[in-house]
Amino acid sequence: MKLKSILYMLMLLPFLWSCNNEDDVEEIFASGTWHVVDFYGKANWDKRNGEPKYNAMAHNPDKTVAAEGRKALDIIHSFNITFKADGTFTGSIQNGTIEGTWQADGKDRTVNINFTKTPSSTSYNKEFIEALNNAIFYQGDSNVLLLAPEGKKTYIQFAHNKQD
Repeated sequence: MKLKSILYMLMLLPFLWSCNNEDDVEEIFASGTWHVVDFYGKANWDKRNGEPKYNAMAHNPDKTVAAEGRKALDIIHSFNITFKADGTFTGSIQNGTIEGTWQADGKDRTVNINFTKTPSSTSYNKEFIEALNNAIFYQGDSNVLLLAPEGKKTYIQFAHNKQD
């Protein structure tokens, strides 16, 4: 009888301790409106760090470069995107709105974003659209979202709170 009880418990262990390494895609993506924080280069994807493009410019000792960086931050901080549970997205960028479809795989943490509507191109719009079009990988949770292309040497960071 004791042996049966032990065997029964051993058979239940996999169910009790099953580990799911799959992300909750809806919790991450479809958890509200995402606002751009910055574009990052020289990225270490695994450590979630990189060199912020426009924040670095905004803090440059050269006043002209710093002013350009602050202007760029004001523009990109107005960019946002809302991923919907039905696989569509909407958002706002400079001079207009964006629309499209998205799909993410929580197991291998990949993403596919396709635009169906974009406004006229500006350099900032182009950078944003290219970052999303080229995004293959994601990291994040319900507070922060990072999207990176192949190679993971650059990424775009989003947060739910609009940056000042």
